[in-house]
Amino acid sequence: MIFLFFVSLCFSIALIFPFPLTVHAVDMPPGEVIEKKGFTNAANGCWLRSEPKLIDSTRLTIIVQGSSVEVYRKVKGDASSGSTDWYFLREVRSGRYGYIHSSLVTLTNKPISGGEPPADQDFEAYLTSQGFPDSYKPYLRQLHADYPNWVFEAFHVSDMSSTSNPKGPLSFEKALDEEKTPGRNMVNSSARRSHRSYEKGEYYYETDKWKIYDAGGWMGASREIIAYSLDPRNFLSEQQVFQFEKLTYHPEVHKIESIQAAIKGSFMEGKTVTFTENGEEKTMTYPEIFMDAAVKTNVNPFFLAQRCLTEVGKNGSDSVKGTVSGYEGYYNFYNIGATAGTSPITNGLKYARFGSTGSGPTEAERVNYLLPWDNQWRAIVGGAFWIGRGYINPGQDTSYLQKFNIDGDTYGTYWHQYMGNVYAPSIEAARVYSMYQQQGLLESAYVFRIPVMTKMPKNPAPYPTDDKSRNNWLKSITVEEGALSPAFHPETYEYTVLLEGGIDRLNIQATAYHSKCTVGNTGNIQLTSGENEIVIEAVSESGHKRSYTLKATPGEAVFAKNGYVIRGEYFSNAWPTNGEHQARKILEALDMPAGYTAKVFDTKGKEPAPDALLGTGSKIEILNDEVESFKTMYLVIYGDINGDGKISSSDYVLMAQHILGKNAQSGAPMMALDVNGNGAVNSADYVALANHILGKNK
Repeated sequence: MIFLFFVSLCFSIALIFPFPLTVHAVDMPPGEVIEKKGFTNAANGCWLRSEPKLIDSTRLTIIVQGSSVEVYRKVKGDASSGSTDWYFLREVRSGRYGYIHSSLVTLTNKPISGGEPPADQDFEAYLTSQGFPDSYKPYLRQLHADYPNWVFEAFHVSDMSSTSNPKGPLSFEKALDEEKTPGRNMVNSSARRSHRSYEKGEYYYETDKWKIYDAGGWMGASREIIAYSLDPRNFLSEQQVFQFEKLTYHPEVHKIESIQAAIKGSFMEGKTVTFTENGEEKTMTYPEIFMDAAVKTNVNPFFLAQRCLTEVGKNGSDSVKGTVSGYEGYYNFYNIGATAGTSPITNGLKYARFGSTGSGPTEAERVNYLLPWDNQWRAIVGGAFWIGRGYINPGQDTSYLQKFNIDGDTYGTYWHQYMGNVYAPSIEAARVYSMYQQQGLLESAYVFRIPVMTKMPKNPAPYPTDDKSRNNWLKSITVEEGALSPAFHPETYEYTVLLEGGIDRLNIQATAYHSKCTVGNTGNIQLTSGENEIVIEAVSESGHKRSYTLKATPGEAVFAKNGYVIRGEYFSNAWPTNGEHQARKILEALDMPAGYTAKVFDTKGKEPAPDALLGTGSKIEILNDEVESFKTMYLVIYGDINGDGKISSSDYVLMAQHILGKNAQSGAPMMALDVNGNGAVNSADYVALANHILGKNK
């Protein structure tokens, strides 16, 4: 399996929203009449503003690159990029009006239609025959009205992972679940937080860090941005529909002048390449090489050129310089084999030199892909063969399907995806559209293969816009009374609180990992009789909630039976004369809630044998189901002051010393001194102990 991660500079999102076709009446400002459609072109998005001002205006909303707009007027405002021209326009998808500086908008030649296009019964019949859902049709009608030569094919996606025969249709939700698998879809580290995955394994809530898949800083994409990118209806617009363009070569459309325009300003502009092939020395420009690749491989040369620019960047990465140590004179224009790791470029050049074996190209690779790629011509043409045979010819014949291999009839589903970048089809579509527009080729008869899945959301999956943290994990939950069971863990969401008798309030404290996460329903909680369910809500900066539930029942405690008594931390009535201080009998006397266990330890801290006799000060430990201590008690045998499990003259001496202030006792031995149980240690206890030892009064 090959996942190719882009190692060029981070390309910003080039996305275009589908749009409602109703134009709302609004007062137009004075200015030059434009009345044309356009697209935003700001790499990092731009603000729609309430006035044509950079500072003294309200930011209404962010509009991402490639968004469709209807431009009504050109007005004067604050200077930016050497111009005071601003456009008053409507952002088509949201329907919001406002101002954007003219440098951030690209105008088309298409006038604003003013409403839905006129009915075309033949086209309606065609849409029905293709099986396009109703939710696709408004966008396709508009495209057909603007470009009647364009052809739209419905690609009804099969669920290739189904065991049924024949295969049934693929649902959108299943495709989304599969595409959310870690490692399949990436965003760059500069992406908005709403575009980054917060799933386990891809995000570390303890440190607010993301798993980085390679040296380029690529991290997992969020389910929301994957859903947006996967929903074809989001891209049925004049620009973005080109991610569904079939990527085969059409000589009548694909001219060398367009390739020259495509690489303008890049490292390939105006350069020639001299190489020897089959004993003949040749010199070619880069546009000539891409056209040669198209003729030989039947792959769209525009697609090849823009795929190269997407992969290696406008300035060209080390993949195409031929200067990397150990790989001097080797090239990889499409980053084929540049798998994730510390050096994706090196991985790609290793493939360029040695092929898939790592020790030298196979004979099939030499013939089919022209490996090794030891000159620029072989790298571009051989790479085109690799892409054509590996992706386009087997059915991944659009940019969309190379990113989302949702049908996968040849290779199986999902894994055989050319790139990890979830934005890639939109980036490539924007570039292809720009090439065709510059060359005046938009009226040509393009064929678009548009995926259709079942159980699509009623409305197109929305584009996530915010840049706020989703971290809503708690770092701790503590209760002042009782203890949690199981012990707290940030990914455990239900707890029981074991309480001693008589507690009717519970003081709960909780802290979050992220500073902008707020925590609700803590503090001093009044308990009612029976089970109390307390839900602590951790709310992230973005408003996403995570709930932790505590269930507490007042009076739920550890009890003693068989004549034994528990008072606070002391366990008593273990009569030595009857052998009631045997370890086994003490454990049997404990009545605990389900899931709790107990251990006893002698005064030396060792676990005794079941029939061993214990003395004052022996420890009884109550453990929850996480084997963590819930309650600690100490054994008290009245009169056994030295803890040997017997009542003898040595205890008599210790009592005398304590009363005289010579050897004061504390803890369990202190409790053992109060043999008459009146709460004080004095001569009455001294007499009672003496009478017991003498056998006069047990």
